Amino acid sequence: MKTIACLIACFASLGWLRGESRLWTNGAGKQVTAEMLRVDKDQVVLLLANGQQASIQLSALSGADQAWIKGHPAEALGGDAGRLPWDRRFLPGMVQESLLDMNIKVVKETDGDCIYESGHFRFKTTARLGVLVMNEVCRAFESTYELVRRMPWGVMPKPEEGRTKFQAELFETRAEYLATGAPPWSGGVYVRKDKVFRIPFEELGLTRAPKSKSSGYARSGAINNDTITHEITHQIMHEYLPFAPVWLLEGTAEYTAHLPYSSGQFNVNGAVQAFKDMHEAQRKPQRRRMFRGVSFTPSWIGVKELWGFTSDITRRTPSPGSETSGGKEQATGSLDPKVLASRYYSSHALVLYFMHLDGNGDAARLKKYFDAIHQEKAKWTGFWPAVEAYNKKVEELRPAYLAYRKAMAEFMQQPGVEDL
Repeated sequence: MKTIACLIACFASLGWLRGESRLWTNGAGKQVTAEMLRVDKDQVVLLLANGQQASIQLSALSGADQAWIKGHPAEALGGDAGRLPWDRRFLPGMVQESLLDMNIKVVKETDGDCIYESGHFRFKTTARLGVLVMNEVCRAFESTYELVRRMPWGVMPKPEEGRTKFQAELFETRAEYLATGAPPWSGGVYVRKDKVFRIPFEELGLTRAPKSKSSGYARSGAINNDTITHEITHQIMHEYLPFAPVWLLEGTAEYTAHLPYSSGQFNVNGAVQAFKDMHEAQRKPQRRRMFRGVSFTPSWIGVKELWGFTSDITRRTPSPGSETSGGKEQATGSLDPKVLASRYYSSHALVLYFMHLDGNGDAARLKKYFDAIHQEKAKWTGFWPAVEAYNKKVEELRPAYLAYRKAMAEFMQQPGVEDL
């Protein structure tokens, strides 16, 4: 048992592993030839010859296999070296959150300042929610984490720089949520600048329960898993946000948000049928609440139009040679949720096509595209810190600049002063 505990501790946080194909044996003597992909907590995930993945308890492996894992720490590679090439990444069928990541830890629980943690997320709120309520809430978070990690895009989830967990803020009232600057039509939002996901209690299905001894709230309504999954997908893919076109980012988030979901389990195999059902219904399902209070029928805007949404879903970047080219962007619509809905819908449709309908239905082109983005973003390592340093310096100089502008305006009002 001490050996198993050591293995778990050493390999608990490993990502994708580029191992060798070898013969694995369990305690009952059954054998299988497979490649080790990763070690998750107390399980080894193997890639079988047919492309399927299998999870085996570390303790169920033979002593020789456990010794092999322990003796190959150099193969437990992180970063680019631990990332599988596109032709060895496959679509999962069903994805369930890891039960070990569902262990809720109470970091702080005082009036007005409560902090809870799960395997990969840190939740901050002003209300005492207790372990039982938080366990129900975090299921949507942890299952989305596992889903994005298992997708063949090659994303290796890790919290934003300087943090050990992804951050989420839960607000008791919608007014408090909107006071943070969240869009009035949104159910939840990932704020890239602050690196935090924000959502009000009403979207978590939480209502006051004064009779509860452990919490002032209880879950009595449905959790808005669509919005949670959409925004958490953005948060987990934060490394790609500055580099991928916005139609792809919104499309992947819409894709994950619309997968059939039940009790912490996503059915990736049902993606195409779910989209057909949504399309045939001629409107998004009632449970879809990303755009609050809006009844709409989203429509396909066309690839040529969609392709132009590269940096902002509210503005389309003109193609070179057009009347509005030259580095400028032209707005193609206001923030009307009905207009935005068709852009999100079309982004979802395009990603769904590349995921399941293009070529052999193995998402080959999309996987290669993600690899190209992954390689490109490595070239920009020093760029974004430089931008942040520049913006910080601008803010430091802003008071002096504003004072100069004020003094100049006063000077220009003096008698005899003429603006030449």
